[in-house]
Amino acid sequence: MTVATSSFDQRFATAVRLADDGHLPQAIEIFAALAHERPELAPLRHALVRGLLLAGDPDRAHAEANHPILLDAREAFRAVVADFAAAGALHQRGELLRAFLQRHPDDYDAALALAAAAHLLGRPSDALRWSEHALALRPQQRMPREIRAASLIDRGDVEAGLAGYRELLRHGDAETAARHLVLMHYDPAQDNEILFAAHRDFAQRHLHAFGPPPIASACDPEQPLRIGWLSPRIAAGPVATFLDGLLARFDRSRHRHLLISLEPAQDAAGRRLQTLVEEAVDASGLDDARLLQRLRALQLDVLVDLAGHSTGNRLAVLAQRVAPVQVCWLDWFDTTAVPAMDAWFSDAWLTPADSTQRYSERVVRLASGRFCYTPLDDAPSPLHDGAGPPVYASFNRLAKLNDGVIDAWADILRRVPESRLELRARHLGEPETRAHIAQRFAERGVDAARLQLGGELPYQELLAAYRRIDVALDPFPFSGCTTTCDALWMGCPVVTLPGATFVSRQSASLLWRLGRDEWVARSRDDYVACAARLAVDPGALRADRAGLRDTVRAQLCDANAQAADFAAALRGLWQAQCARL
Repeated sequence: MTVATSSFDQRFATAVRLADDGHLPQAIEIFAALAHERPELAPLRHALVRGLLLAGDPDRAHAEANHPILLDAREAFRAVVADFAAAGALHQRGELLRAFLQRHPDDYDAALALAAAAHLLGRPSDALRWSEHALALRPQQRMPREIRAASLIDRGDVEAGLAGYRELLRHGDAETAARHLVLMHYDPAQDNEILFAAHRDFAQRHLHAFGPPPIASACDPEQPLRIGWLSPRIAAGPVATFLDGLLARFDRSRHRHLLISLEPAQDAAGRRLQTLVEEAVDASGLDDARLLQRLRALQLDVLVDLAGHSTGNRLAVLAQRVAPVQVCWLDWFDTTAVPAMDAWFSDAWLTPADSTQRYSERVVRLASGRFCYTPLDDAPSPLHDGAGPPVYASFNRLAKLNDGVIDAWADILRRVPESRLELRARHLGEPETRAHIAQRFAERGVDAARLQLGGELPYQELLAAYRRIDVALDPFPFSGCTTTCDALWMGCPVVTLPGATFVSRQSASLLWRLGRDEWVARSRDDYVACAARLAVDPGALRADRAGLRDTVRAQLCDANAQAADFAAALRGLWQAQCARL
């Protein structure tokens, strides 16, 4: 017995040494053999699972971890779950938590972790189920309430989710308040005074002074400008879509550009943006104090913040002032209410002179438009693919599909009896959420056979999907932007209903620039009538698609004009700053 034990210990020590030295296949082979011999040892199985994760085999790691010896050893199980998270094996981690809860349904921490995992993976119905399970175990806890509210919004139950958030705000912290600033723009009852008050209150409560004050220095009004572009999303998406063309057309003799990433730029779109600037700066992983020091050390003349209050922002640092001129643009749709933010870039369509939306910043209206769309070089042809009855579509996120939107779209489908509706969004990848959306339409008399519901697609395939679409339906009051540009580029008319807020006017601003005022509805009834009217002659719509792309190219993709406007606006702000010194 002593000899056998000694041999076992020696082999285990050998496997540990091999793993530490990077010889994972050999280590895994020994761990697996030992686990077969001694299946009752949870630490041994944990070592095998960790080795498999390090070797990049999360599926086999999940199979080995899904074993009663680990599922019933709570402390060891929590360590295993942490290993899956560290390896980025989020799907397998979620399935492991699910298996654990089948055996231990009273474990609050596991239920909360599964709710959070499902939310992160884009499974709002699953997240809703497990957040309510966790809440039943501990009714006074805040976090399951927050996941529940966010999950409701993610699957389109906007009104119920926002009601949950308003309750949370009574006892919430800065993170809850920050998320609410974003989510309240989905509220069907948007009000500009309420929006402004919420932003001002957040800035006063949560953006406090820290660190040394900035040092003012003399400046030359005509000097070349060092411009920093700051974002947590230097990747495919709105930032790449609207920044690419602008950066490529700036006059390099008068501007030096620094692209400052708050998260590592890992995809092709992010790497492409890095090639368009003189300097790419990785500022990821820095706390507020170190980020403030890093940004000030760059000695920027102008900082263009591309995040505002959106997820991953660092407004707490920008509130200390990191550059003489600070501008908010692109990936935010409201004021920052930060005194150190000098300007908000918009246009006369989005923010007309009589707009009731309030900004703490000076509003600068770009004559060429706030947005300049950069289409894919190899985008599919806009020509319609197929025949048959008209097809409506929306590829916007489900959080924009409040009850009023579903009501209007159901009315359109009833008015055009042969038509169908295609919806595509990330959260529609979850079967339960697809069923939930179908049920919402069924309650309004629309059969599921008239709906095509699908999850997200690679961008090229998403654009190609528009080839079978006749009319894109814009949600309200949170209208589309990138999705609207994509639809128009692919030759699809877009029907929109603008309101008084910035987010409600995004699509309308694009259509007004195109001279397509007839697609901009004046009321909810007009919205339904306009969508129905467009479907009367689908053949005519399908024949005009190439012409619509040509108009979009001319009116929404003029990066030279936007770069000139942008440069002039930044120069004007810089000269005004120099005059104050």
